[in-house]
Amino acid sequence: MASLEVLASDVSTPPRNDAAYVFHHPPKFLWHRDEEVPAQRWERYSVYLHVPFCKKICTFCTFERKRLRRGSLENFADHLWRELDLVWARDDFSAAAVHSVYIGGGTGSLLPNADIVRFLGDLRDRFGLSGDAEVTLECEPGTKSAEDYEVLLEAGVNRVSIGIQAFQDDVLRRLNRSHDAAMAVSQVRAAKEAGFENLHIDLMYGLPGQTIRDWEENLDRAIALEVPHVSVYPLIVFPDELLDRQLRQGDVPERPSTDAIEEMRTTTLRRLEGAGLFRYSLTEYSRPGHACDYVITTWDGSDYLGLGPGAYSRAGGQLWENDVIHAAYERRIAEGLAPVGKSIRMSGEDQLRRDLAMSLCMIDIDIAPLERRAGVSVDTALSAERERLVEAGYLTTQGSRWTLTEAGIRYATEVMKTFAV
Repeated sequence: MASLEVLASDVSTPPRNDAAYVFHHPPKFLWHRDEEVPAQRWERYSVYLHVPFCKKICTFCTFERKRLRRGSLENFADHLWRELDLVWARDDFSAAAVHSVYIGGGTGSLLPNADIVRFLGDLRDRFGLSGDAEVTLECEPGTKSAEDYEVLLEAGVNRVSIGIQAFQDDVLRRLNRSHDAAMAVSQVRAAKEAGFENLHIDLMYGLPGQTIRDWEENLDRAIALEVPHVSVYPLIVFPDELLDRQLRQGDVPERPSTDAIEEMRTTTLRRLEGAGLFRYSLTEYSRPGHACDYVITTWDGSDYLGLGPGAYSRAGGQLWENDVIHAAYERRIAEGLAPVGKSIRMSGEDQLRRDLAMSLCMIDIDIAPLERRAGVSVDTALSAERERLVEAGYLTTQGSRWTLTEAGIRYATEVMKTFAV
């Protein structure tokens, strides 16, 4: 078996060990601007609504988002209703069945209750949303009360995801979060009080100034909250973004060492699985029966319809992204056009590359459905890449079953990059 260093020698920098799997495939520079997306026939698919506003801008975030201003949400909702009408007029929803909805952002929970109720009602009336579909609202602590949650539960929201990130107030302040630890705990309790049983919280490790003791406290407090789903993300510092500049200028404490970050990762697996929360993807842990449908279908090559500025969509081999610039998004809607900014039609091989890279985020996969969907086999197109990963100790295969090893999980970014070139 080749060592990890052998695989690393093929590139100019050491392998990334952040399990970040951040990529776009096909590469974004190949996507086309100002092309109309062909009409689609939707069957089984998910819906993502991007609410692109935040009360404060976190230093680590690179998602499409803007600071919330007076009138922002009213203007956003006006354009959302028109976007829904444009998509309805373009596409065929006669056989549509929505299996999951995710209202995220930005900050999904900044959207007023009345708009969430109207949005879900429209999905039921026209777009194939059924009563048993998973509907998640992504929440920031301090944005919804128990009374709000009661309204939303009645409207069909049945899952709440709360972005806590850390339970140390000094760590949260460095990230420019708008909440403190007490608000985070209060938000979980409010959702429980309203009757939500399917609760999800996010935590991050490798943060500036974060110690192993801090991380152990985060895990302990998450377990004590008795939520059935926890997402655990390694911090990714993107070059020239705000946090990167702060670290280089010494404006915030240094990040933990590589060894300390790896200890945080391994401690997470041990502590959460010991508490009955089992890992089902690179970053997701849940109790049996509480894995997130939306997360799974994000990775497994399923179709999804994205709404709002910067939202992505996929239907078969067609990929597209809504205009990221709000003015451009609004202008296209005003012109009676779906607000597509960039799009691409994938070849069979590109589709297989993308689906393999993304599906391996689930750690253990059956590649046969991916090959059938793409119309291309690994043996004819990607056998060299598969053997390279097996030899390096990142991947094991048995028939059509592929499984990341612990080394493959640690160096997941390198695995993804092998396929998503």
